[in-house]
Amino acid sequence: MRMPTSPIAEQLQLKRKLQVRGRIVFETAWRIGTGREGQTSDLGVLLDAAGQPILPGSSIKGKLRNTCEALASALKLRACLLNVEASGVECASDVRWYSRYRDAYQSDLRTGVQQQLDWIEKNTCDVCKLFGSPVQAARLRCSDGTLDNPAAAAVRVRDGVVLDRDSHTAVDGLKYDYETVAAGTAFRVCFDLDNPTPKDEALFGAALFEWASGSSLGGFTSRGLGRFRLEDIEVRGVDFDDPKERVQYLTRLKAEEKLNDQGDWQSYFQKKIEEVLNTVPAGGQ
Repeated sequence: MRMPTSPIAEQLQLKRKLQVRGRIVFETAWRIGTGREGQTSDLGVLLDAAGQPILPGSSIKGKLRNTCEALASALKLRACLLNVEASGVECASDVRWYSRYRDAYQSDLRTGVQQQLDWIEKNTCDVCKLFGSPVQAARLRCSDGTLDNPAAAAVRVRDGVVLDRDSHTAVDGLKYDYETVAAGTAFRVCFDLDNPTPKDEALFGAALFEWASGSSLGGFTSRGLGRFRLEDIEVRGVDFDDPKERVQYLTRLKAEEKLNDQGDWQSYFQKKIEEVLNTVPAGGQ
């Protein structure tokens, strides 16, 4: 005889998956630096063993988080900015804040799982619920970029000079050079969301709209590098409460066959954004 599922187990089970795929296309030269010299320059770019440029998932996710933080207030959601004092939003992701309230969290741990979940829900901002915190795993996963057009990804060297901030002139003897990757480079990327809430989807969708209209990624963006657009966006998903979708996900081998097309991405996420704006009070509570 099967035991009934408890409310706590319901919260912890995988109920839905959403997957978004697209192409990051750089409209200008760009660089993700290594922090050390390149083969022919003072500042190299990140390359794989074959000498092709790499777009790490960590860089993509970091930029995505930055975009979500910037847009959260427009959605009436909370963003701690990893700094409670600066944002005015209490969140366990701020190390100093969490260290002061760790005892309360540990006390709830001993009280029961539901109390623990309630504490996390109350003391995690909306951005950190999506991207993860010290007390909660991320709901969002981001792949490394897969280079789509290797022939276009030429590495070039540019000259730079150190400027005196007072005189606004070049400092003698402090010239350097740095590597960039050519404009037109494109990477295929994939985002996976597990059990996304309406707030998660609205926040993520708003970031997609921002990226589709153009944003910047990587180093030296203040100099005009790293301008990109997110193109060819596709949204697929599965609802495990639907028996047909559940069997399809469990028995298909190809990723594109496991998940169902959710239609036009703009219509899908516009609906999610409007729902949150119409239901969430200011402050995201």
